[in-house]
Amino acid sequence: MESKTMKLQDRDGVKFFTFPQLETLGFIKHGFSTRYGGVSEGHYRWMNLSFSNGDDKVTVLQNFQYFAKALGVDLGSMVLSDQDHGVVIRRVRDQDRGKGIIKEKDYRGVDALITNVPGITLITQHADCVPLFFTDSKNKAVGMAHSGWRGTWGEMAKKTVTRMKEEFGTDPKELYVGIGPSIGPCCFEVEMDVLEKLQELTDWRKEDVVFQGEGKYRVDLWQLNKRMLQSAGVPESRIFVTDLCTQCHPDVFFSHRVHGRQRGSLAGMISIAED
Repeated sequence: MESKTMKLQDRDGVKFFTFPQLETLGFIKHGFSTRYGGVSEGHYRWMNLSFSNGDDKVTVLQNFQYFAKALGVDLGSMVLSDQDHGVVIRRVRDQDRGKGIIKEKDYRGVDALITNVPGITLITQHADCVPLFFTDSKNKAVGMAHSGWRGTWGEMAKKTVTRMKEEFGTDPKELYVGIGPSIGPCCFEVEMDVLEKLQELTDWRKEDVVFQGEGKYRVDLWQLNKRMLQSAGVPESRIFVTDLCTQCHPDVFFSHRVHGRQRGSLAGMISIAED
């Protein structure tokens, strides 16, 4: 499939997308997975990157091994979120390496991870919800966030910028942020209860919604998250928005709206390269 905003990588059969603008920074590794390159079967085929949806755990670990190799990172460097659609952000330190992958997690309800430790790979899981890739080009720090409609309502994008300021001295003007593959404005349909919550946001604009009839509305989470980032001080020129809708391409991506609960999960990953 083609994209005008992201680059499809294929390394030993593992297919994933990257942002060209983040690649040019030279000090990070990152990627957003597709269904291709793993060894899961049935509902999970092939690159399922979740241990919690019923797939064989040994198989999932093998998928992570393949993805780690494709990205050029160590399996033991990976740190996995523990998502509950909230806005809790965890700073990842050296002692956290491997948690959620080869070690037990000692945290719960974490939807975003940030670090300034080279070699640690931050991972969030997705199947329609918006992945946010953060890179502080001055202080060499990164973040990976999961922001579905609840996370967007909770202003995850802004809160991650604020937390990176607090932890690393990040200047929002020095941030680069990628808004990755997720359910797009073409497909994200909600009813009035969700719409009313999103309309509470200070960054909401009427152009973010299209009335579909019969009490249904289509909402643009991509632009809403972009506007939040701009409000937090990130320059528009440093925000890169995908054109890949996961619901439109269920052959390439897992989509909760298409596949339901019997499916695999995608993953967004980012890491500061070691010297």
